[in-house]
Amino acid sequence: MALAQDKWDWTGYGQTDRGLVRSTNQDAFLVDNRRRLWAVADGMGGHPGGDVASRIVMDTLADFSPSLIRNSDNLDEDHTEQQSFRLTTMAEQAHDAVRAYADRHPSVYGMGTTLVMAHLMPLPAPRLLVLNVGDSRAYLVRAGRITQLTRDHTLIDDYVREGRLTPEQAARHPDRHVLTRAIGLEPVLQSDLFPVDVFVGDVLLLCSDGLTKMLPDERIVEIAQSHRDSPSLTTQALIQAAIDTGGIDNITVVACAMTSLPDQGNIH
Repeated sequence: MALAQDKWDWTGYGQTDRGLVRSTNQDAFLVDNRRRLWAVADGMGGHPGGDVASRIVMDTLADFSPSLIRNSDNLDEDHTEQQSFRLTTMAEQAHDAVRAYADRHPSVYGMGTTLVMAHLMPLPAPRLLVLNVGDSRAYLVRAGRITQLTRDHTLIDDYVREGRLTPEQAARHPDRHVLTRAIGLEPVLQSDLFPVDVFVGDVLLLCSDGLTKMLPDERIVEIAQSHRDSPSLTTQALIQAAIDTGGIDNITVVACAMTSLPDQGNIH
């Protein structure tokens, strides 16, 4: 028997794994299904305190996430603008918290992290707001096709957009993971925000580059499609596939889809 429509909602599930090579896990994630907020952060492995930075970001987002459901019945055109402002402000608050911690603890001065987060505004016209800083990504899987919703903030991605490198050259370039933006590094945060309309059957993926370095888009789509009704199975299968192909970095995935309501979420 089919469940009534009010028994269903967009639901996320997150998981992280150290991988097979790294001695620590500097990734972190947030799943807040009640407030429809999901996020992944990848601490900068070449800097001290990357794990501290990613954890501070997740804790800060969790602290401020209640602001996202205030006036949630207001679904006019201004709602997108209001929620975009809230999401951007939350990222800035996380950025400031990382910098303040580094100022108080010289041993981790220079620490930073990527951030990708998504907030779903409610029905009847569900729309995602996706914000990113760095090279952690958001993907939308729809009808067997995958679309990257975010833009990588890397030196090599800039070169590709400027026509100085082809995508094939960029994929092999030794500096392909050098970031041009990160939470905690510059005095003022620069982030990108993308609005995306979503439909029943879509799957949202947020991930650190430990996934995308190991799996091509075609494999990600295959796994996401085969488990599209279960965000937990999607997440677990993607991480296992990345480990099976070498697991050279920390791997974190949050998957979201429309499903029957589970627990309210988790932070890790």
